[in-house]
Amino acid sequence: MQKLSLTLARLSLSAWIGAAALFVVTSVSEQISTEYGSDVKNVLAALRFPWYYVFGFVLVGTGLLGSVIGLSGSHNRRRCLLIVVTLGLALVLMIGDYCFVYSPLHEIVTRPDGVRDARFKEIHDWSEWINTVDVGLCLIAAIAVCGVERRSDADQKL
Repeated sequence: MQKLSLTLARLSLSAWIGAAALFVVTSVSEQISTEYGSDVKNVLAALRFPWYYVFGFVLVGTGLLGSVIGLSGSHNRRRCLLIVVTLGLALVLMIGDYCFVYSPLHEIVTRPDGVRDARFKEIHDWSEWINTVDVGLCLIAAIAVCGVERRSDADQKL
């Protein structure tokens, strides 16, 4: 069960880093494109962002749970603590971002008149910073969970 959980943690965290990177690249490409009007850009953002959060919560949550179970017998408590704390912080940031940043942004981009008000830039800047920190924390945890654990002297004699 521990090996399966650790494999699942590694897979889900790596998948989240890749998914978040792909999301950013495609979203920025759409937003800077001159081929779309602001109404289409708003619709694309409104369609895409809910899936970003669904995937983020599922994959980071799975990574946290898999890490806790998979590393429960680990001799390296620092590594376990690093992974659990960084993923716990990442999830708390994601929840805060969803409630206090994404929700107001979603309201702005789904307005019937399609106008982005003065708050949009400020809230969007917050979103960029929070998501950068969040994905950075997940990357730290992914690197730590994918690292090879050194065996203790007792394990090497077996």
